[in-house]
Amino acid sequence: MQKVNMSLLPPSLLARYLALPRTIAEIDNMCEHCGNTVEVKEITIKDEVRYSLVKCTCRIAEEKRLEQEQIRKAMLDTASRHTYTWLGGRWTDVALREKTFETFDQSKQLAAYESARMFANDPYGVLVLHGTYGTGKTHLLAAICNTALRNKKPVKSLFTTSPKMFAAIQERIQRNEEYYPIIDKAIQTPLLVIDDIDKAKYSEFREEIYFSIVDDRIKAGMPIAVSTNRLSELASFVGGAVCSRLKTGQIEVEMAGDDYREEM
Repeated sequence: MQKVNMSLLPPSLLARYLALPRTIAEIDNMCEHCGNTVEVKEITIKDEVRYSLVKCTCRIAEEKRLEQEQIRKAMLDTASRHTYTWLGGRWTDVALREKTFETFDQSKQLAAYESARMFANDPYGVLVLHGTYGTGKTHLLAAICNTALRNKKPVKSLFTTSPKMFAAIQERIQRNEEYYPIIDKAIQTPLLVIDDIDKAKYSEFREEIYFSIVDDRIKAGMPIAVSTNRLSELASFVGGAVCSRLKTGQIEVEMAGDDYREEM
Protein backbone atom coordinates (compact mmCIF):
# COMPACT_ATOMS: atom_id res chain seq x y z
CA MET A 1 0.00 0.00 0.00
CA GLN A 2 1.30 3.44 -0.96
CA LYS A 3 0.58 6.28 1.50
CA VAL A 4 0.64 9.91 0.48
CA ASN A 5 0.74 12.93 2.80
CA MET A 6 -2.19 15.03 1.56
CA SER A 7 -0.77 18.25 3.01
CA LEU A 8 2.22 17.99 0.68
CA LEU A 9 0.13 17.79 -2.49
CA PRO A 10 -0.76 20.82 -4.59
CA PRO A 11 -4.52 21.24 -5.13
CA SER A 12 -4.42 20.12 -8.77
CA LEU A 13 -2.60 16.89 -7.93
CA LEU A 14 -4.85 16.25 -4.93
CA ALA A 15 -7.92 16.58 -7.14
CA ARG A 16 -6.37 14.17 -9.60
CA TYR A 17 -5.83 11.57 -6.88
CA LEU A 18 -9.30 11.96 -5.44
CA ALA A 19 -10.73 11.35 -8.91
CA LEU A 20 -9.19 7.87 -8.99
CA PRO A 21 -11.47 4.81 -8.53
CA ARG A 22 -12.53 3.99 -4.95
CA THR A 23 -12.68 0.23 -5.55
CA ILE A 24 -10.70 -2.34 -7.55
CA ALA A 25 -13.89 -3.31 -9.33
CA GLU A 26 -14.03 0.12 -10.96
CA ILE A 27 -10.65 -0.38 -12.64
CA ASP A 28 -10.06 -1.91 -16.04
CA ASN A 29 -6.65 -3.44 -15.46
CA MET A 30 -6.04 -4.44 -19.06
CA CYS A 31 -3.27 -2.47 -20.79
CA GLU A 32 -4.71 -0.48 -23.67
CA HIS A 33 -1.48 -0.88 -25.61
CA CYS A 34 -0.58 -4.58 -25.34
CA GLY A 35 -3.71 -6.14 -23.76
CA ASN A 36 -1.85 -7.70 -20.85
CA THR A 37 -3.20 -7.60 -17.31
CA VAL A 38 -1.64 -4.80 -15.28
CA GLU A 39 -1.07 -4.81 -11.52
CA VAL A 40 -3.36 -2.58 -9.44
CA LYS A 41 -1.87 -0.46 -6.66
CA GLU A 42 -3.68 0.95 -3.65
CA ILE A 43 -3.04 4.56 -2.69
CA THR A 44 -4.09 6.08 0.62
CA ILE A 45 -4.46 9.84 0.83
CA LYS A 46 -5.11 10.63 4.48
CA ASP A 47 -8.12 8.40 5.12
CA GLU A 48 -9.13 8.20 1.49
CA VAL A 49 -8.28 4.99 -0.37
CA ARG A 50 -7.95 5.05 -4.13
CA TYR A 51 -6.76 2.56 -6.75
CA SER A 52 -4.54 3.04 -9.75
CA LEU A 53 -2.59 0.94 -12.24
CA VAL A 54 1.14 0.47 -12.13
CA LYS A 55 2.97 1.18 -15.36
CA CYS A 56 2.72 -1.75 -17.78
CA THR A 57 5.95 -3.48 -18.70
CA CYS A 58 5.26 -2.64 -22.36
CA ARG A 59 5.23 1.09 -21.48
CA ILE A 60 8.43 0.74 -19.46
CA ALA A 61 10.07 -1.03 -22.41
CA GLU A 62 8.82 1.63 -24.84
CA GLU A 63 10.10 4.46 -22.65
CA LYS A 64 13.48 2.74 -22.46
CA ARG A 65 13.49 2.27 -26.24
CA LEU A 66 12.69 5.95 -26.81
CA GLU A 67 15.37 6.99 -24.35
CA GLN A 68 17.94 4.80 -26.10
CA GLU A 69 16.84 6.15 -29.48
CA GLN A 70 17.30 9.73 -28.25
CA ILE A 71 20.76 8.85 -26.97
CA ARG A 72 21.59 7.19 -30.29
CA LYS A 73 20.37 10.23 -32.27
CA ALA A 74 22.43 12.56 -30.10
CA MET A 75 25.53 10.40 -30.59
CA LEU A 76 24.99 10.24 -34.35
CA ASP A 77 24.45 14.00 -34.51
CA THR A 78 27.72 14.55 -32.65
CA ALA A 79 29.52 12.11 -34.95
CA SER A 80 27.99 13.76 -38.03
CA ARG A 81 29.16 17.20 -36.95
CA HIS A 82 32.62 15.85 -36.14
CA THR A 83 32.84 14.40 -39.67
CA TYR A 84 33.01 17.92 -41.08
CA THR A 85 34.61 19.86 -38.20
CA TRP A 86 37.42 17.53 -37.13
CA LEU A 87 40.15 19.85 -38.40
CA GLY A 88 38.84 22.62 -36.16
CA GLY A 89 38.77 26.38 -36.64
CA ARG A 90 37.81 27.58 -40.09
CA TRP A 91 38.48 24.25 -41.78
CA THR A 92 34.88 23.05 -41.58
CA ASP A 93 32.20 21.96 -44.05
CA VAL A 94 29.13 21.61 -41.82
CA ALA A 95 26.72 22.40 -44.68
CA LEU A 96 27.66 19.07 -46.26
CA ARG A 97 25.71 17.29 -43.52
CA GLU A 98 22.63 18.02 -45.64
CA LYS A 99 23.89 16.19 -48.72
CA THR A 100 22.06 12.93 -49.37
CA PHE A 101 21.58 10.46 -52.19
CA GLU A 102 17.92 11.48 -52.31
CA THR A 103 18.85 15.08 -53.18
CA PHE A 104 21.31 14.04 -55.90
CA ASP A 105 20.14 14.09 -59.53
CA GLN A 106 21.09 10.52 -60.39
CA SER A 107 19.87 10.84 -63.97
CA LYS A 108 23.04 12.74 -64.87
CA GLN A 109 25.54 10.43 -63.12
CA LEU A 110 23.82 7.08 -62.69
CA ALA A 111 26.97 4.93 -62.57
CA ALA A 112 28.60 7.17 -59.97
CA TYR A 113 25.37 7.34 -57.98
CA GLU A 114 24.99 3.56 -57.83
CA SER A 115 28.67 3.00 -57.04
CA ALA A 116 28.60 5.59 -54.25
CA ARG A 117 25.45 4.06 -52.72
CA MET A 118 26.99 0.60 -52.73
CA PHE A 119 30.19 1.95 -51.17
CA ALA A 120 28.21 3.81 -48.46
CA ASN A 121 26.30 0.67 -47.53
CA ASP A 122 29.48 -1.39 -47.27
CA PRO A 123 32.63 0.77 -47.30
CA TYR A 124 35.51 -1.29 -48.63
CA GLY A 125 38.59 -0.61 -50.71
CA VAL A 126 39.21 2.71 -52.45
CA LEU A 127 36.49 4.63 -54.27
CA VAL A 128 37.78 7.18 -56.77
CA LEU A 129 35.35 9.63 -58.34
CA HIS A 130 37.05 11.50 -61.14
CA GLY A 131 36.07 13.80 -63.96
CA THR A 132 35.35 17.38 -64.87
CA TYR A 133 34.30 20.18 -62.56
CA GLY A 134 30.76 20.53 -61.25
CA THR A 135 29.52 16.98 -61.83
CA GLY A 136 28.55 16.25 -58.23
CA LYS A 137 31.62 14.52 -56.83
CA THR A 138 31.56 16.47 -53.57
CA HIS A 139 27.83 15.83 -53.13
CA LEU A 140 28.27 12.08 -53.53
CA LEU A 141 31.27 11.93 -51.20
CA ALA A 142 29.33 13.78 -48.49
CA ALA A 143 26.29 11.55 -49.08
CA ILE A 144 28.55 8.54 -48.51
CA CYS A 145 29.62 9.91 -45.11
CA ASN A 146 26.07 10.80 -44.10
CA THR A 147 24.59 7.48 -45.21
CA ALA A 148 27.34 5.30 -43.75
CA LEU A 149 26.77 6.88 -40.36
CA ARG A 150 23.10 5.88 -40.45
CA ASN A 151 23.63 2.30 -41.54
CA LYS A 152 22.27 -0.44 -39.30
CA LYS A 153 25.87 -0.73 -38.16
CA PRO A 154 27.01 2.94 -38.23
CA VAL A 155 30.35 3.73 -39.85
CA LYS A 156 31.97 6.96 -38.67
CA SER A 157 34.01 9.00 -41.11
CA LEU A 158 36.12 12.11 -41.55
CA PHE A 159 35.67 14.40 -44.56
CA THR A 160 38.14 16.96 -45.83
CA THR A 161 39.59 18.50 -48.96
CA SER A 162 43.32 18.27 -49.49
CA PRO A 163 43.79 22.10 -49.37
CA LYS A 164 41.97 22.33 -46.03
CA MET A 165 43.83 19.42 -44.49
CA PHE A 166 47.22 20.84 -45.39
CA ALA A 167 46.15 24.36 -44.41
CA ALA A 168 45.19 23.04 -40.97
CA ILE A 169 48.54 21.27 -40.70
CA GLN A 170 50.40 24.40 -41.79
CA GLU A 171 48.51 26.48 -39.24
CA ARG A 172 49.65 24.16 -36.44
CA ILE A 173 53.25 24.33 -37.68
CA GLN A 174 53.14 28.13 -37.61
CA ARG A 175 51.83 28.02 -34.04
CA ASN A 176 54.57 25.57 -33.04
CA GLU A 177 51.90 23.00 -32.28
CA GLU A 178 52.04 19.26 -32.93
CA TYR A 179 50.33 18.44 -36.23
CA TYR A 180 50.61 14.65 -36.09
CA PRO A 181 47.22 14.30 -34.32
CA ILE A 182 45.64 15.32 -37.63
CA ILE A 183 47.49 12.56 -39.44
CA ASP A 184 46.66 10.09 -36.68
CA LYS A 185 42.93 10.88 -36.92
CA ALA A 186 43.02 10.46 -40.70
CA ILE A 187 44.69 7.08 -40.28
CA GLN A 188 42.40 5.75 -37.58
CA THR A 189 38.95 6.91 -38.68
CA PRO A 190 36.81 3.99 -39.94
CA LEU A 191 36.23 5.82 -43.24
CA LEU A 192 38.37 8.60 -44.69
CA VAL A 193 37.05 10.85 -47.46
CA ILE A 194 39.34 13.33 -49.24
CA ASP A 195 37.66 15.59 -51.76
CA ASP A 196 39.79 17.30 -54.43
CA ILE A 197 42.85 15.26 -53.58
CA ASP A 198 44.66 16.89 -56.52
CA LYS A 199 44.10 20.50 -55.39
CA ALA A 200 47.05 20.86 -53.00
CA LYS A 201 50.31 21.70 -54.76
CA TYR A 202 52.89 18.94 -54.66
CA SER A 203 55.73 18.97 -52.14
CA GLU A 204 57.84 16.21 -50.62
CA PHE A 205 56.38 17.08 -47.22
CA ARG A 206 52.82 16.61 -48.47
CA GLU A 207 53.72 13.40 -50.26
CA GLU A 208 55.12 12.05 -46.97
CA ILE A 209 51.88 12.90 -45.19
CA TYR A 210 49.76 11.31 -47.92
CA PHE A 211 51.95 8.23 -47.77
CA SER A 212 51.68 7.95 -43.97
CA ILE A 213 47.90 8.12 -44.16
CA VAL A 214 47.26 5.98 -47.22
CA ASP A 215 49.88 3.33 -46.55
CA ASP A 216 48.67 2.70 -42.99
CA ARG A 217 45.03 2.58 -44.06
CA ILE A 218 45.63 0.23 -46.98
CA LYS A 219 47.66 -2.12 -44.80
CA ALA A 220 44.83 -2.14 -42.24
CA GLY A 221 42.19 -2.69 -44.93
CA MET A 222 40.43 0.57 -44.05
CA PRO A 223 38.31 2.24 -46.77
CA ILE A 224 39.10 5.52 -48.50
CA ALA A 225 37.03 7.61 -50.89
CA VAL A 226 38.59 10.42 -52.93
CA SER A 227 37.77 12.71 -55.81
CA THR A 228 39.99 14.25 -58.46
CA ASN A 229 39.70 16.15 -61.70
CA ARG A 230 42.95 14.70 -63.02
CA LEU A 231 43.16 10.97 -62.40
CA SER A 232 45.82 10.42 -65.07
CA GLU A 233 48.03 13.04 -63.38
CA LEU A 234 47.30 12.05 -59.80
CA ALA A 235 50.81 10.73 -59.14
CA SER A 236 52.19 14.22 -59.75
CA PHE A 237 50.12 15.53 -56.84
CA VAL A 238 50.31 12.74 -54.26
CA GLY A 239 53.38 10.80 -55.36
CA GLY A 240 53.81 7.57 -57.28
CA ALA A 241 53.88 5.30 -54.22
CA VAL A 242 50.64 6.81 -52.87
CA CYS A 243 48.98 6.58 -56.26
CA SER A 244 49.99 2.93 -56.47
CA ARG A 245 48.55 2.12 -53.05
CA LEU A 246 45.29 3.83 -53.92
CA LYS A 247 44.84 1.24 -56.65
CA THR A 248 44.39 -1.48 -54.02
CA GLY A 249 40.77 -2.57 -54.28
CA GLN A 250 40.08 0.55 -56.31
CA ILE A 251 36.61 1.33 -57.64
CA GLU A 252 37.14 3.95 -60.33
CA VAL A 253 34.13 5.89 -61.61
CA GLU A 254 34.31 8.67 -64.16
CA MET A 255 31.91 11.61 -63.78
CA ALA A 256 31.87 13.55 -67.03
CA GLY A 257 29.35 16.14 -68.10
CA ASP A 258 28.37 19.80 -67.88
CA ASP A 259 29.03 21.89 -64.80
CA TYR A 260 25.74 21.81 -62.89
CA ARG A 261 26.63 25.09 -61.20
CA GLU A 262 26.14 26.86 -64.52
CA GLU A 263 22.49 25.74 -64.40
CA MET A 264 21.88 27.33 -61.02
